[in-house]
Amino acid sequence: MSSDDAFTLDKINENYPFISNSDANYIYNELGKPCKKNNNSDSCYPESKVEGDHNPEIEKILKDYYSSLYKITSAAEGHTNDYYDQDKFDEIKKMGVIYLKYWLYDKILKTYTGDSNIEKIFQGLKNYIEPKIEKKYSNYCKINELTLSEIKSMKKLYALYTIFYGNTNNPGSCIGDQCKYMDYFGEGLDEFISSINKCSSEESTGNYCKEFEEFLNICKDEKLNAGITVHEESTKGKADGDKKYLLFSEKYNDQTLYIYLRNKEMLNFLKTSNFLSNKSTTIAATSVVGSAVGLSSIFYYFYKVILNDIFKFKYCTLKNIEYARKILL
Repeated sequence: MSSDDAFTLDKINENYPFISNSDANYIYNELGKPCKKNNNSDSCYPESKVEGDHNPEIEKILKDYYSSLYKITSAAEGHTNDYYDQDKFDEIKKMGVIYLKYWLYDKILKTYTGDSNIEKIFQGLKNYIEPKIEKKYSNYCKINELTLSEIKSMKKLYALYTIFYGNTNNPGSCIGDQCKYMDYFGEGLDEFISSINKCSSEESTGNYCKEFEEFLNICKDEKLNAGITVHEESTKGKADGDKKYLLFSEKYNDQTLYIYLRNKEMLNFLKTSNFLSNKSTTIAATSVVGSAVGLSSIFYYFYKVILNDIFKFKYCTLKNIEYARKILL
């Protein structure tokens, strides 16, 4: 796979133009627009320099994040339509956090020069940017410090959510650069499954799992036009009634989660996933075999057989062999 720069949302957009008309892209694009002192200047960082000792690249990221955080928060609070149309406020309130963080992670990876700089960026956000926003809005999006590998994992989840959001397109076969993005979306599904298992364990108190829990809750919001949704036992009936496609089910913190796609055709975006192609025994062992519900649903939905029938057939076959051996011997 090529560098991480290839998997920013604007690059994905170039290869899948239908995203350009999505609400997800609409939210993200505004965050990339520079702040102008003479036009909607409330989103500009209020001082000429960010406190602390920062190199120019980190200084710019911190100032840009202040501007982006202000835009998302002011729209979510319904205070101004300077940046977003008013009819999008409710959607921004529910999922704006995804695209704020997606935008930040893209910026971090574009300018990555070492893990120490990532730490300095998160420290700067916590110590200098968030306190200034908090003076204006107490209910703002907080961010947890992640490592480089965790940032890459979250970006894959956000890309997976984005390619399905409001999407009714069937990609069919990939062409050219699209193929590497298909691989990337497949990795996003594998990351989703891996994160469910990881964050169901004793590691679930870490920063990555806090971010994943936030993402999971957004996926549970039935009012959003999401192509991939998460349901609990109490809400899965509606997903079945809407004829959504059950992708997999998995135990998470002592309850079963059911992950649905808008329709079966959406699988074409994920066909390189290790989970679907069964190329990776690691993912299969941790995410499917470990869950009896998950295993039975996969056998049924992909092979139209019931797991218990397989076990019964195997049992009867073994009994017949044992009986024949007794007669012949």
